Amino acid sequence: MMQKSTWIALTIAAAFLFGGMAPARANDLLVEAQWDYHSEQDNARDAVRSGQAISPGQAKSAALSRYPGRFLDMSFGGNAYYVKIMTPQNRVVVVTVDAASGRVLGAR
Repeated sequence: MMQKSTWIALTIAAAFLFGGMAPARANDLLVEAQWDYHSEQDNARDAVRSGQAISPGQAKSAALSRYPGRFLDMSFGGNAYYVKIMTPQNRVVVVTVDAASGRVLGAR
């Protein structure tokens, strides 16, 4: 089995041979490997900019108007926002808001 230092040397050599120049920092290797990665936030921002979705603030307002309480968290699932709210009865509900129309679809 090869030692760790041998693997590191082979990785650096491959970077020179196949990448032209070695990256200045080790993190650059990771960034190059993830260049096509989009976070949930990136996807939501792109959908809002293209007019395919309402803004997160609008989704939050829609959810809170239907289910009053304290806002806890929100996530974006492509075609819906999922807004987590703590109700006055100390119950946590996740409200589903349609990303295109802003209509509240329900809660669980």
